[in-house]
Order: sequence, then C-alpha cells, then structure tokens
Amino acid sequence: MHPAGAFARRGPDAYEADPADPTSLRRLFDALSEDGAPVSLDTEWVHALPLGVSGPVGPGTLEHARRACLDTTAALAQALTGRDGSPRVWWLSYGARPVVGAVDRPELALLAGPVEVAPQESALNGHWIDLPDGDLTRWAGHVASVVAGTREAGQRDRPALPRQLALRQGYWWRPDTLPVPDPAGTRSLVPAGEDTVHLVLGGTGGIGSAVAAWLLEHTRGRILLLSRKPRLPEELSAWAHRVGLVRADLATMPVHEVAARVADRTPRLDGVVHAAGLGHAGVLVRRDAAAMREAAAVRERGALVVERLIAAFRPAIAVYCSSMSAWLGGVGHSDYAAGAGLLGGFAHHRATDTETTVRMAIDWDIWSESGMATRVPSADARHQAHLAVGLTVEEGKEVFGHALALQLPQLLVSTTDIDASRAFYGPAEPADRPSRTGPVHRTEGQEEAPGPGGPEERADALARVIQDLLGLDELGPEDSLYDLGADSLTLLSLIDRIEDDYGVEFDLASFSHRVSLAEILKHIEAALTPAGPAVEATGSTSRVVLDIWQEGTGPAVLCLVHPVGGDIQAYRSLVAALGPEPTVCLIADPALRDPETPAWSLTERAHHYHAKLRERFGGPEHRLHLAGWSFGARVAMEMAGLAEATGRPPEALHLLDPPPPHAKGPATAYDEARLDQVFAAELDSGAPSLPTEHAQAYAARLARCCRVNLRSLGEHRVKPLVSVPAYLWLAGHPTPGMDAPADPQESERQWATCLPPSAVLRHLPTDHYGIVAAPQVDTVAEAIRAALAMPAAGTPGTTDPHGTHPSGG
Repeated sequence: MHPAGAFARRGPDAYEADPADPTSLRRLFDALSEDGAPVSLDTEWVHALPLGVSGPVGPGTLEHARRACLDTTAALAQALTGRDGSPRVWWLSYGARPVVGAVDRPELALLAGPVEVAPQESALNGHWIDLPDGDLTRWAGHVASVVAGTREAGQRDRPALPRQLALRQGYWWRPDTLPVPDPAGTRSLVPAGEDTVHLVLGGTGGIGSAVAAWLLEHTRGRILLLSRKPRLPEELSAWAHRVGLVRADLATMPVHEVAARVADRTPRLDGVVHAAGLGHAGVLVRRDAAAMREAAAVRERGALVVERLIAAFRPAIAVYCSSMSAWLGGVGHSDYAAGAGLLGGFAHHRATDTETTVRMAIDWDIWSESGMATRVPSADARHQAHLAVGLTVEEGKEVFGHALALQLPQLLVSTTDIDASRAFYGPAEPADRPSRTGPVHRTEGQEEAPGPGGPEERADALARVIQDLLGLDELGPEDSLYDLGADSLTLLSLIDRIEDDYGVEFDLASFSHRVSLAEILKHIEAALTPAGPAVEATGSTSRVVLDIWQEGTGPAVLCLVHPVGGDIQAYRSLVAALGPEPTVCLIADPALRDPETPAWSLTERAHHYHAKLRERFGGPEHRLHLAGWSFGARVAMEMAGLAEATGRPPEALHLLDPPPPHAKGPATAYDEARLDQVFAAELDSGAPSLPTEHAQAYAARLARCCRVNLRSLGEHRVKPLVSVPAYLWLAGHPTPGMDAPADPQESERQWATCLPPSAVLRHLPTDHYGIVAAPQVDTVAEAIRAALAMPAAGTPGTTDPHGTHPSGG
C-alpha cells in the first residue's frame, strides 16, 4: 500500500490510501476483503512510514514524524474499530534507539507512545523494530525473518518477542532497566560560579520551579525562567535578585524566536532544563490529531529550542524532564507517552560529533505535592494510591541533584518497584462510584458545604484547580476557559472536583459558551447560599430548564434547541459569533439532568419546551426567535407551529440542516454500539486528564437521549407552517457515516411543502457537522444577527439577498 491522498487500486495487490485518514483505510480493508485477503488476526501489518523521515532534525522532520508515527497509527486503530480481528503491527524506524551510539533520529522516538499504549487500550498489538538506517531493502530479510519466526513460534496472543527491538551489528537488541546506586558523596559537575547562567523552560510550573529552587540553592549564578506568562513563584522569592524572567510562548512562537529571546537576556548559558509541557489525553480510537498536535506543541517545540541553544551556547548540561510513561505507557496517554519518548530520544542525540554538552533525561514518576497530577478528580482510587507514593517536592529536588551527579543519559525515577509501578499505568476497572446528574444544587443531606471557607478562598482554590487542569501560569476571572484550551471532558473533570470539594452538583449545560472562573464561582456561591423565606409557588412543575448563556442588551431573544444527543455545547461557536446584543437561551434535553424524564414524543417535547419558553420570555418586551440544528431544528419547528396556532408566532425560525420532513426510519441507522461510540467521541477531544466516571456516565446519557430522540423523530409527522418567517440552511456536502439522499434535490422539495412561500433556503459548502463549526457558522450567525436586528417580523427574503426559496419543481 502506497501513501496517497485518497484510496485507489493500482493493480493486483497494489493500492493507494491516505494512511492518516480512517475512511481511506476502511476502503482499503474493504478492497482487501473483496480480493480475498481480509485483514484479520493472521495479518501482519508492517508500518514502514517512519522510515521516510529524513534530513536535519528540525520542525519539518518532527512534523513528518508526528504524522508517520502518531496520526497514522491512530487512523489505523480507528479504521479497525468494529471489525473482527486486528492485524499485528510492526512499527519500523531507524536510528531512534541508543544501542551502540547516539540517536540519529530522535523524532522517531515518538513511537514509544503508541507502541506501549495501543495494547493497553486493546486497540492494536505489535512490535517496534528500530533499524540501523532507513533503507528497508537492506534489512527486509531481517524483518521478514523475525516476523516469520514469531508466527512459527505460535505465540500470536502472547508473543515471546520483546515489544521493542533494535537491529545493530547483526544482532537483535532490547531495552532494559538497571538499578543505580545512590551517588552519595559524588559531587555534581554543574557549573556553579557567580557568573553562571542556567535556563529552565517551564520554570514557573510545579517541577520547573522545584528544579529552579535546587539550582538556586546549589549554584551562585543567575537562573532564567522561561514561560508564556512568567511570574516569580512564591517559593523562589528569597532569590528574587538572582532570578530573571523570559516571556515566550513555546506553543506558538517559532523556535528561532524563542532562542533569540533567551539570547537577548544572556551572553552565556551553562545549563538548560526543559521542564515545559501540558498534560493531554485521548484514547487512540477517538484521537483528534489537530487537538493532540496543539497540546503537544509546548513539549516538542521546547525540545527544538534546546537544540538551538545547545548549538548557540554549548552549555555544560541539558536536562530533559520527561515521564515514566515513555516506558510504561498509560491508557489514554499515547501522545503524552510519545512526547516523553521524544525527550528521551533527544537526550541520546548528538547534533555534531564535536558536541560537548552532557545530555540527560529524567523520566519522572508522579509528584504528590505539585503539578496536574494533584488535581485529577479524587474519584479515581488507583490515582489516589499512586499519589500516596508520589514524590514530594523536597524528594524531587534531591533526586534532581542525584541525577546531575550520575550524569546518565536516561534515568528512570520510580517511587516503587518497576513491576508495581505498571499497575498505575495499565488499564484498570472503573471505580464503583455513582454518577450525579442534576443541575447546580447542594447535594442531598449536605447541610454545610465542605471545602475552603469564604468566597475569596474558594476563588483562589478554584483558580488553582483550573490552572492545573489547563496547564496555565495565570488565569483572569473573566478569561474564557474554552479559549484557553478547555473542552467538555476538561469541564466534566472540573465538575467532579467542585462536587467533591464543595458538596454541590453541576451540570455541563449550566456553563455558557464563554464559561469563566467568575461564572463558575457565581454558580457555586448561589448553590451554597442558604435558601431564603419560602415564596408562593408558581405552579410550574416543568422538568425543562432554560440555560441563559447571554443576557443581551436589546429585546431580541434567540432560543436554541438541543440536537439529537441532548447536549447544547455544539452551539458554542454560533453563540460566540452572534455578538452581545441578543439574549441567548438554550434548552438541553431534560433527560441529561433527570434520568426519570419520560420518553416524550417529539410533539410532547415541543409542548413542554414551548410552555417553559413562554413562561420566561412570553411578555411583549421580548421578541422571540427559535432555532435548532439537526433534531433540534425539527423540535423548534414544532414549537413554532404551536406558537402560530395560538396567535403568538415567533419573530423567525432558523433551521440548521434538519432531517428531511419525510425521512424514513432514521433510528434504524444507529445500533447501540454506534450510538455509544459516537457520543463518547464527541466528548473526547484531548482533554488534559483521562475521562472520569462522571464523563463516561455523561456519554452514556447522551447515547440514551439519542436513542429516544431518534425514535421520536422517526414517528413524527411535520405540520406545515403558514406564515412564520423561516430560514433553512442545508449542508451541501455528504457526511461520512450518514446516509445521503439519492436525489440531492429531494430534501429541498420536501421542505417546500412544509414552509411558507417566503422561506429562504441556503446551501452551505460543508457537511452536517460543519454547519455549526467555523468557518460556515459565521455565515449562519451573520444571517441570524440580521434577522434579530429587524424591528418586527417581516418577509425574510428581504434580509438575505443570497438566499433562494424552496421549490417543489
């Protein structure tokens, strides 16, 4: 199979496919099945793409390696999902392992992540073979012999071969660990004079500041701390006169610009410590390549910055603060372990034969007093057990000093026996913990919330939690957490922490599109405030909750109805693009909060939603617009029909790629496994921690809502609207995994019979999901803003000169 931009047959037993595209690989597997060679347990998949990485080590080769080692491996795992049997994978690299000399291709050490983690996730199984050079024709016989020998040994399920092998000097080599003695009495060779300068990348983080403290205690020179938002850590305040701060964003700035920032601050550099990086997680079968690339940028570009500084300053030492995950993996941490392997590769690398810098990688175990590991929700008993044996800050500083004295190229720091440590990194059974599903409120029987005392203490504590989750040095009270890298899984982890610390329950739908520290604190304080005197009941017993994401400045109100899964986070980009003028309220599926919610029909659902909306925004001072995407559009249309029948129609109705009015049996296209997988994937976007049980339970509720809503959609009959101004947006491109109509005009013809003649239709050059994502969502938002700005309901066609009217012809 030759890598290409798309799948194609090129002759007998010859194919092309995009190895980083699961869809393209699925077509390859289908073709192999048609040709009588289905992919199965008896298939040997030789993954030779990393052999194509060549040239001087730099940003280009690192990006090539990331695609060849990580993106393509994840695509393979995703393409195999749902198939019977997976092939055994043989990942090939060259010059990436330190056997009889330095590492030539440190970028290919990224393979350490998927090679160890894929079997832990039951995604793929196989071996990593590192060759002497990239010419496979020279070593094909060696590779073929080890593959054949493994098959003949009959060890398919439990192969006798080590997971990692290297071919050198005609022999097969395997990595191993050896204990090293305490270097008591051995003095560190770190330059320590008054004129020395040491640089710590990520020096304001947990490990970084501890390393800086050790250097300040054991040397007499200056210490530079490089960070995106540099600040002097409190624990270093006693040495403030010796500490310099360098502002540089490793995630976004070019490598040469970061190196130039350092050169502007010092004419010499005696030591460099790379302690920068963000936590990021995501299982292979739901991996988002772009999100993982962004999350890994700090660590990877930091390694390239160290290369620049070594070439420019020739420091005495360069230390890479890595992780034991490079050796032991960790479910959901393939990319994180890959980054740790990369740092180990650079520690064994020499840019030139004349290089004098002593390079060292310290593969740290967990730290118990600082860093993101201390903020993972406490529900994970195994994680808590790991923290219990973690390094304290003082122990970490002591070990750092030992490492500098030993000057080994790679030092594995384990707080327990290595075999015992494996239990903390491999797969584990889910914790036995009930999920909580209600809106924000104090938990049952909780008279007084635990956690820090007053509002100021709570604000400080919560800010630290969020900073650790997102890997931030600073956090403003109004900063949007989504803009800073949060996603649904991050917020579910935060919800778990809030519930544990304060005894109140949150719901993801309670968070707006620009959720911030200040917004979350407002929710917490409201939940902790004792209830006032009872007031007369309104008589409302509705299960429906209106989530107000934005209080506008004018009379216009836009109500967005949830799509088929029930969650409303898909509307974040749309709401952000609407501007501050309209009030924006959203309706999430009540079943996400209350599992006892009945399985409503679509018509019953619309009645409940309409009643709740009129209760809150039914006065003459409000101008109500209804909108929805997918299933939500059909519910919004039913709500518009109810309002029209009562003589109080909405100002306008906005339908974003709804299912056609006469779609046949949409529920039949989704089986149970597919639903669970789809919505688990929607939550998994590279969050900085593994999915908690709360997140898994939330994904399960999404899938249940989807099943109920699909069933009601299949049973529903659309009632035509008479006069409500309507805007219909349809996706112009097919959506992978979704059935497309045989006649693209059929959907338009069906809608023409159900909407008023004045309705405006627009096709957008995207698929179903792209309508609510950039850049097309900006087009939708612009049209909605124009409709919201109209003084009264009117003919929508006058507001959208580019639209057309649905036609039945």
